[in-house]
Amino acid sequence: MPSHPSPRHSRLRASAAPPPASRHGFITARNEAYKAVLANDWAGAMQRFERLAGDAAFEAHDWVALSSARYKTGRIEAGHEAALRALAIEPGNAKAAHMATLTLVVQNRWAEALPIFERFASGPARQHYDFVVNHGVTLQQLGRHQDAVPVLLEAMVLEMADPAIHMRLGLTLKDLKLFEEAAESFRTAETLDPSRFAAQLMVVHMRQFACQWDGFEADSARIVESMARIERDEDQRGEGAVWALAAIEHPPLLFKSACAAITRKYAAHAAASPLAKRVPHALDGKPPSSKLRVGYVSGDFHNHATALLMVEALEHRDRERFEVTLYSHSPDDGSPIERRIRTACERYVDMRAMNERQMAERIAADGIDILVDLKGHTFGNRLAVFAWRPAPVQVAWLGFPGTCGADFIDYMIGDRFTTPIEHAAHYSEKLAQMPHSYQPNDSRRFRPAPTRRADWGLGEDAIVLGCFNQAFKIGPDNFAAWMNILRAVPNGVLWLLEDNAQASHNLRREAERAGIDARRLVFAPRVPVDVHLARLPCADFMLDNWPCNAHTTASDALWMGVPMVTKTGAIFASRVAAGLLEAVGLGELVSDDVAGYEATAIALARDPARLARLRAHLEQGRTSFPLFDGRRFARDLEALYERMAERQRAGLAPDHLPAATG
Repeated sequence: MPSHPSPRHSRLRASAAPPPASRHGFITARNEAYKAVLANDWAGAMQRFERLAGDAAFEAHDWVALSSARYKTGRIEAGHEAALRALAIEPGNAKAAHMATLTLVVQNRWAEALPIFERFASGPARQHYDFVVNHGVTLQQLGRHQDAVPVLLEAMVLEMADPAIHMRLGLTLKDLKLFEEAAESFRTAETLDPSRFAAQLMVVHMRQFACQWDGFEADSARIVESMARIERDEDQRGEGAVWALAAIEHPPLLFKSACAAITRKYAAHAAASPLAKRVPHALDGKPPSSKLRVGYVSGDFHNHATALLMVEALEHRDRERFEVTLYSHSPDDGSPIERRIRTACERYVDMRAMNERQMAERIAADGIDILVDLKGHTFGNRLAVFAWRPAPVQVAWLGFPGTCGADFIDYMIGDRFTTPIEHAAHYSEKLAQMPHSYQPNDSRRFRPAPTRRADWGLGEDAIVLGCFNQAFKIGPDNFAAWMNILRAVPNGVLWLLEDNAQASHNLRREAERAGIDARRLVFAPRVPVDVHLARLPCADFMLDNWPCNAHTTASDALWMGVPMVTKTGAIFASRVAAGLLEAVGLGELVSDDVAGYEATAIALARDPARLARLRAHLEQGRTSFPLFDGRRFARDLEALYERMAERQRAGLAPDHLPAATG
C-alpha cells in the first residue's frame, strides 16, 4: 500500500500564479470559486482555489472545497492531500475527515483510511451518513466483519430508509455466515426499493446458503419474472449479484440480459474517458513472430482456486512467444501458490490502490495485446476496467461460469462440452473452445495418501456418497433426488461439507421430512486443502449438484481417483462437471435428466465391480488425461490466443473459434 502522505510533505501549489495582492481581491476570488462549486463547475472551482492556495488566509474549509473539486475532476490523490492540509489546520474538521477517507476508499487504500475513521469515532463526523457508511465498508474490506456490524447499524439510524445500507448489512451478515439474518436485511432493502433486483436475488441466495427452501419454487419464479423485466425495461436494473443466478434455474438468454444491464453502466461510465476513445492498435504492424503480450486481471493470485488451477499452465507457457503480466488486486498471503504464480510470469503489477481508470491506463501503457479477465461478475471483480478498452483483444475465462454480457469482451474461453457452439446465442462474447476442458489443472499439486473412514465418522461397510460443494448449490430438487437414492441404497450415507450451522440444521430437518434418518447425513468440517484431498477417497463416488455443478471440487475428486455422477443442463454452470468427466473418459456418468441421474447413481452404488473399474481407470490414467496435463493445456491455450491475434492483425472482427476435432 502507498504510505500515508504527511501534510508537511505535501506540495499543493499547483499554479505558479501569485496570490491576490489585497484582502479584497482574495475575498472576491474566493467567492468566485464558491460560486463555481454551487454551479457544479468543478474544474473551474479547482483552478480558482488552486490560485488562492498559497495565501495565508486560505482556511481549512477552503482546503476542503479544493479537495472536493479535485475529487470531482478525478485528481483523487491531490484531493486527499488537500483534505490532509485541512486537517492540519483544523484537526477536528468533520468534512475534511470525510474527504480524507473518501479519497482513500475510492483508491481501495482501506488500511490507511481506518486510522482516520477511528480518530473520528465520535463527534460531528458521526452525523455524516456517508462517512459512517464508508467506515463500515472499510471494516468489511479489511475482513473485520464483526466490527463492521455496529458501524453499519449506526449508519442505519441516520438513514433508515436507504436500501443501500440494508444491502451493506446483509453482505456483512453473509460474511459472518448468518445467512437467515442476511436474507432479512436484503428483504428490507427489496421492500424499500422493489426495483432493486440484487436485493430480491440475494434474499433467495442467502436462503439457499442456509438450505431454507420454504417457498423456493415461487421465489425462483419471481426471480425469472424480474429477469424478464430487466430485458424489457431499462429501469429494472440488474445491479450486481448475478453470480447468484447460477444456482437458480433460468433461461440463459435472460441471464445474458441481466449481465448486460450491469456492463452497460460500466461502458457508460467509461465512454467519456479519452482512453475509451482510443482505438487499440497494439497488434497493428506487429509481426506474427513477435511475442504476444498477455495480461491477466484478477484478485485471486494467492491461495485461491483460480491460482491453484492455472499456475502450471503459466509455468509451461512458451516464453519465446508469450510475455505475461499479472494485474493483481489480490491480498498478499505469502503462500507457496502465490510465489509460484508470480514466478511464472514476467511481471506482477499490484493494482490494489488503483481505481478502474488508473488500472486501464496502466494496462494500455504496457501495450498488452490480449487482456484476460479471470473474475467475471464474481465478488470484487474489476470487469469495469475492460470497459475502457485498454487492450485490442479482451477475453473472459475461468472465474465466472457464464457470459459477461459485455460488448467490450470479445471472447469467452470454454470447451466443446461446456460452451457448445449451438449455445452461442447465450453469450455476448464469441466462443473460443479448448479441445478438452476449459479448466486447467496442476499436475504438480500434492496428492496425499488417503485417510481412514473412521477419521471422519464413516462406517467401513457404508456406501459413502459425497458432495463437498457449498451449501447454496444444494437445491430442493437435487436433495430430493439424493433422498430417493438413499431409499434405494439402504446402507448409503450422504457425506456433505459442513458449510455453515444453519444449513446443516436445515438439511437434517429436510431429511427427516423425506423419511430419511438424519443420522445418514454426515458432515465433514472445513480443513486445509491437503487434508481435504486426503479424505476424498473415503467416498465411493460423488453426487453432483444442479443447476450449478461442482467445478474445482469436481476436478479435486477426479484427481484423487473418485468418480462423480452429474446431471447437465443448458447454462454454463450446469455443464462444467460433464466437461470434466468427458476429459477423463467418464462420459457414461453424465445424465440429461433427474431420472437418469438417480438411475446412474443407484446402479453404481449396487455394482461394486463397476465402481472399482471406474476408480482404477482414474488411478491408471491420471498422468495421461488431458484434464491433468498442464503442458498440453498451455499449448492449447496459446493456440487460441494466436488465433485471436491473427484475426485482429488481419482487421477481422472477433468470431467463434471452434475446437479442432480429431
